[in-house]
Amino acid sequence: MEFFKILLYTIACILFGIYLVLRKRYSYWAERGILHDKPELIFGNMKELGRTKSAFKIVQDLYMKYKGKANYIGLYSYIQRALIVLDLELVKNVLIKDYEYFSTRGIYYNEKDDPISAHLFNLDYEKWRIMRIKLTPTFTSGKMKFMFPTVVDVATQLLDVMRDAHELDTSKTGSEFANIIARYAVDVIGSVVFGLSCNSLKDPGAEFRAMGEKGFRCRHIWLVHSFINSYPDLARKLGMKFYFDDVSEFFLRIVRETVTYREKTGTQRKDFLNLLIDLKNSDTADPMTMEQITAQTFVFFTAGFETSSCTLSFCLYELALNQMVQNKLREEIMEVLTRYEGKFTYEAMNEMKYMEKVLNETSRKHSIVPCSLRKAVKDYVIPNTNHVIEKGMNVVIPLDAIHHDPEYFPNPEVFDPERFSSTEVKKRHPMAFLPFGDGPRICIGIRFSKMTIMIGLVMILQNYRILPTIKTEVPIQYDIHKYMKSSRNGIYLKTEKIS
Repeated sequence: MEFFKILLYTIACILFGIYLVLRKRYSYWAERGILHDKPELIFGNMKELGRTKSAFKIVQDLYMKYKGKANYIGLYSYIQRALIVLDLELVKNVLIKDYEYFSTRGIYYNEKDDPISAHLFNLDYEKWRIMRIKLTPTFTSGKMKFMFPTVVDVATQLLDVMRDAHELDTSKTGSEFANIIARYAVDVIGSVVFGLSCNSLKDPGAEFRAMGEKGFRCRHIWLVHSFINSYPDLARKLGMKFYFDDVSEFFLRIVRETVTYREKTGTQRKDFLNLLIDLKNSDTADPMTMEQITAQTFVFFTAGFETSSCTLSFCLYELALNQMVQNKLREEIMEVLTRYEGKFTYEAMNEMKYMEKVLNETSRKHSIVPCSLRKAVKDYVIPNTNHVIEKGMNVVIPLDAIHHDPEYFPNPEVFDPERFSSTEVKKRHPMAFLPFGDGPRICIGIRFSKMTIMIGLVMILQNYRILPTIKTEVPIQYDIHKYMKSSRNGIYLKTEKIS
């Protein structure tokens, strides 16, 4: 009996200690006079996450609530603290002007126990800088031009799948396009990154796609995820991982087998993996390890297929609902291809300026990456204030909220590509539209992502008119359990063959 009394007393003391620590942690913004919503124990400001709201919806609501009242506000993401920037000039400072203070994203990685997490997107500044220099040559316009025919080949297979879906759609209720487009993106990136046929278009259950999608899921609940990002050094000492073991093992195996085969046979392919193999063998001072090669191929595969597939799916959704826009885009495609004697080339694609507007408007209305993250690497005094963003503080740039701010984009729920005419763009603050972020850590794969989407659009719209069905959601519902924007219930559209 005495033992249980001592045990209960000990547990009570521990719980009370945790309560005091959390109470102190949740007083941070109030003590500094920075506006914020009152936090709840354990949840902070995220109690509705995954219940009624997504993470980006929570941030968007806070943005609209406090915009005009402050240039920045505090946020408690469970036990993690962050500053949300509302003012575009301050956004510019964080991403570009004062980048040296915010040169890392502050996202957890563990090179030792979870090697695929140590990729370009996550790495801290010095490791990121070295890796970025090595990888930049992969994404030049010359490399994109070389990859162009490979992507077109996969898009041709996409048309075969669409033809089959069209012929099977006897009731004219349409097909679930998010799934079809995701398979296209997997096959494109698998071919260009690994030089492998992922076969996802022909086999919806292909392992590559399954592992790619699982690679976007955190193995921990949000509270634990918040802990490892708040205390990364401790989490590394505890051997905590971000990715599931089978995902790591799959990509490590694929890369190891492919690299070993190419080195033994002398096989050369002008793909992303081959560049990394060259770096591994030529840079004697700092050669890339197999784990580093896997991490970089992994992030380009997972991030590339998710952003490209979701953007293209949302674009087709908007074109189905806005037939005048679709007709105008198709007219541009046919006019440009006529000038190139019917040949679809890299140069022809780059002349499709209205398509660029359509893609920009899709990225504005459906911001696949809704927030850009930074972490202060040293104390930063916010200009014209006495507030300090302390070293180690997370900073959130609410991209999706900015893209839906009626001050910058009137009637933000209306799909209007002319928002991106040169005249309209000049009227806006340069930080009002940041689909790929900005500054030194802007997304390295912009060109490739756009090329994948544009090739898909050209091939589809040449052959089909995209139409809504009775199953098409208006407005579309987003998955509240995912950090990136994707449809919750699928995107149902139907096709009409163009002679």
